[in-house]
Amino acid sequence: MASAAALKDVEDRYFECSVCLENFKEPKLLPCLHRICKGCLEKIIEKHKNGEFKCPLCNELCDIPPEGVDGFRTDFHMKSMLEYIQLQQTAKTEDLTAKCTGCLKESKITSYCFKCKGFLCEQCSTIHLTLNLMKEHKGSILSLTEIREQKLTIERLASLTETPRCQSHVDKPAEVCCGTCQNLPVCMVCAQFGKHKAHDIQDVGVVAEKERSSIGETMVTLEQCSDNVNQLPVRVEKVKKRLSEGISAAKKKLESQHTKLSEKIQRRLNDNDEMLKRNKKEIDDVEKQEVAELEEERKKEIEAAVKKINDTFDKLVRERRAKNQYLENVLETLHGERGGTINKGTTLVDRVYKGLDSSVDEQGNTHGEELEKISNEAANRKMRHDNFRATTSSILASKDNWTEAQCLPDISKASDSLIRESKKDFLELEPLGKVEAGDLITTVGGIVRITGQPESVVDIGGGKAEGWNVLQMRPTDSGSIVITGDVDNEHTHITVINREGKLISTDQINQKKRGEFFPTCFPLSLFKLVTTCGDGQIGIYNTQTRSHIRKHMSDIVGDWDDQKQVLSVATDQINKNVYIGTNCRDVFVLDDMLVYRHTLQLPQGIETSTDMVIHDDNLLVCDFLSKNAYIVTREGPEAKLVCVLPKTDHMGGDWSPVSVCTDCNGFIYIIWASLISGQFRHILNQYSPDGLHLLITKDVKGGVTGVDTLFTGGSEKLLLVTIKGKLYTYGLVMET
Repeated sequence: MASAAALKDVEDRYFECSVCLENFKEPKLLPCLHRICKGCLEKIIEKHKNGEFKCPLCNELCDIPPEGVDGFRTDFHMKSMLEYIQLQQTAKTEDLTAKCTGCLKESKITSYCFKCKGFLCEQCSTIHLTLNLMKEHKGSILSLTEIREQKLTIERLASLTETPRCQSHVDKPAEVCCGTCQNLPVCMVCAQFGKHKAHDIQDVGVVAEKERSSIGETMVTLEQCSDNVNQLPVRVEKVKKRLSEGISAAKKKLESQHTKLSEKIQRRLNDNDEMLKRNKKEIDDVEKQEVAELEEERKKEIEAAVKKINDTFDKLVRERRAKNQYLENVLETLHGERGGTINKGTTLVDRVYKGLDSSVDEQGNTHGEELEKISNEAANRKMRHDNFRATTSSILASKDNWTEAQCLPDISKASDSLIRESKKDFLELEPLGKVEAGDLITTVGGIVRITGQPESVVDIGGGKAEGWNVLQMRPTDSGSIVITGDVDNEHTHITVINREGKLISTDQINQKKRGEFFPTCFPLSLFKLVTTCGDGQIGIYNTQTRSHIRKHMSDIVGDWDDQKQVLSVATDQINKNVYIGTNCRDVFVLDDMLVYRHTLQLPQGIETSTDMVIHDDNLLVCDFLSKNAYIVTREGPEAKLVCVLPKTDHMGGDWSPVSVCTDCNGFIYIIWASLISGQFRHILNQYSPDGLHLLITKDVKGGVTGVDTLFTGGSEKLLLVTIKGKLYTYGLVMET
């Protein structure tokens, strides 16, 4: 505020008590430079018996002096301004008539004497200005015309105001300041002979100049802090905006993830229903074929024993239908259990989504509350800063030595805490603009738990295939489990067992070439499986009829050469695709009749496809040579890498993937092998459905060559098979 600032430019709130919300009455100055009416301050002190209270405006702690309310300095500078404000209100009346302070008559008023504290008529005003006896009053006269023009400056008001009186001799004007008593105005009698005799007595002009110099440095320091004070509310608003945007982005992300997961689960349910329809159709087709065969047999023997054949025929049809009805019931149960397990995943996804969404709301509310506190503190700082500047500027604008000597020390004292607060930064502000949304896919990742110990351990076929190697195992929807492996250097075997490991059937297959065959299989339909052998032989095996139609890859694929080997097979039963994995980057895609469709080339870095499985719209590939497992796309001629599954350094091993499968909720299971201290060790890793998170590492028996899942007893089980024919069954517990 400049020295020539008009009083009319001072904001009204500057003269308003923050407690009673009226103009100050006997304003008392607090250490923080805010003012409170004496009466209001007395009420506050009565309520605080602990010797301190908080300023109603800025919450700064104020110590209560031993003298109570009288220990707080009266702001006479504010009193003089208030006197003038009240005078302005009265002077608004044209032809003002009031009791003249000079002649004590009701007269038309023309001026006001600040020394007499009263209005003057025209005659008494002239006497004040001309009579030598009233010369002390001459500088204290203000005409009503000047008052109404509202051009009075703070400096002019200070010149009109009466010099402070001595605190001990109220009839005498103060002549000097007592520095010992906080620049108290005293007369020369008190200074030389009274209680201030031994105190630090100074000229008011010297004191005022010293205080002006000191407050000038303080104002410079505060101006340097003003950018920080003014920018803090702006920063708070920016952080609030980022918080709002963060909440919105987090909710959008969670909603998108929830939608994608729900769609994926729905696709699995649809696929499950489609497989049920196809398997039922296959049962119907088998039934029709069997009935037709029986009818043909009846025709051949009808002449010899019509009645016997008819009876036998009817019995066999009933048995076949009963068997097929049993299979349909098994399928209904199997797919119902699978659908129920998938639906549990849906329920959990929804619950976790709601929990994460609620967490985002809670973080938003908490951060919003903290930001509101900082915002209030920022506004409080700015208010104190503005009050300090307004108060200081007002005092300096008065250019009155007494005003400056009395007020500036308190202002300097209050500036210390104000500067400290102005320099203080809110380190916790920036983090409040962020929210941790969590990740729906990662959070859902732990919902399927593998039981600690196997529920059962059996010898495949009761030991009837003793000495045969088991290289792979795949369950079928009909409830049987198909095992493939080596018999000797010239033969492989396809063995069918039930869920308890009991032998149903076994067939030996003569191979054209000797050596390592890597026989594998994968279900194509309810009773059919695709079989492969390393020398390029592939085929379709029927578990019901035990028929085996075989082809060679060179008859299917035009550019097949002797250097290629078949290592694995996977099927997409819904789309009737067969994927043949090899010892190179090529994966050959055939239809369900083993007719070539196209070649899918794996991404750079993948050397072989040791084992594969369809995973939603992608392909899970185990590469024993590169010692990694991958998820790649399976659309188009070139597969794109989706992710590399994380490995473990368990036991310090350099692990390579051997076999892979997924459960009905999309969780991934991989058997890994490593040579440690001269022995092959095996572990089982469980991964989240997206393949990005390794959930469990579990030590398993040595020699495990295959892993897959099977529904039995109302729940999904995890099966492990060893090269020597041990079948381990673990429970998969859905934790909802």
